[in-house]
Amino acid sequence: MTGVGSTTDPYVVSASAGAFNASDTSTVDHTLTGSGTLADPYILTSTVKVSPTAVGNLITTLGDGLAVTCESVQDCVGQALDDGLIYDDAANQMRVRLSTDAGNQTIFGTDGGVYTAAGGGGGGLTSVATTDTNCIDFSGNGTVVQPLSAVPIIAPVAGNLLSCAAGGLRALLTVGACGLTGTGAVGSPLAVNTGAWPYPCSVDTFGGVVACDATGRLRSEPRGMASFFSFTEARAYADLAVPAGFDQPGDSFATATANPDTCRSALVVVEREADVDFILPATAGAAYGHSTDETYYTRNTGTTTINDAHVQTTKAFALGAMAAPGAAIPLTFDVTLGRGTGGATYNRIQVFIRALMISL
Repeated sequence: MTGVGSTTDPYVVSASAGAFNASDTSTVDHTLTGSGTLADPYILTSTVKVSPTAVGNLITTLGDGLAVTCESVQDCVGQALDDGLIYDDAANQMRVRLSTDAGNQTIFGTDGGVYTAAGGGGGGLTSVATTDTNCIDFSGNGTVVQPLSAVPIIAPVAGNLLSCAAGGLRALLTVGACGLTGTGAVGSPLAVNTGAWPYPCSVDTFGGVVACDATGRLRSEPRGMASFFSFTEARAYADLAVPAGFDQPGDSFATATANPDTCRSALVVVEREADVDFILPATAGAAYGHSTDETYYTRNTGTTTINDAHVQTTKAFALGAMAAPGAAIPLTFDVTLGRGTGGATYNRIQVFIRALMISL
């Protein structure tokens, strides 16, 4: 080897012919020229081999050397993106692809990250928002420290059979000794404890009703009711002449009561009493009656005047129609006079109206 390694005096390695060889590799192709003399030195040229396989090979040979550009890497990776990612070749960007489906709330947050409202962060949900309902009470926020828990709400009302036992919700029914049979189980359903109909008539036609009241208690039909009403009035007159005909108008009396049973109609039995005071000179006669029914006649067969001759008469009857529930009941009494002779007069009429009301 000669030379000092400078530009004007380079190192020169001298070797005899055939003493210098170059071997190719899979990535470098060597070419050896020259004979190894000073006048014709060996020259070793090396060329990088680029695979002729086009698919996926990003290495290119440029005038100043080998090159793999960012653009080629982006284009290659962008072609391999799948759901959830998108490649923008013009902007040289790879981004998350947000769905355009209705209801999607995921957006890009102010920090550039993917953001979904109430979705938490830091690699997953950090809490869960809950809302109680009428029947479920939630507690906890869904974290490890405060796990989410739900408890059924049992209404604290009297008679509620629902409870939360070790095995879950249950309605424990305790059957009493009266009125019900069965236990409430599938093989022993609850039933009303009834008796046999002991009458010859049809229960479908004549059977009563059992109903449930506002507190949930069974009730029978309204109880039978009987009530009594009484009215009396006495009127004085200035010795009025007794009419000569039969059943002539004397005076009218009126009162009213009401059926106290607001559930059912009532049978009304009415009893009316009348008493008229007559003044009868010798040989005079007079009569009175209940409406068109003359009930009393008297005559003075003596020789002196009889003052305040009177007898009290009574009639009982039922009203022609039943009194409706709670309805007013008008009660009237027309006292008639007649058969007045010999100067007979009257100076007083007293009446009684009594009513017995029965509803069953």
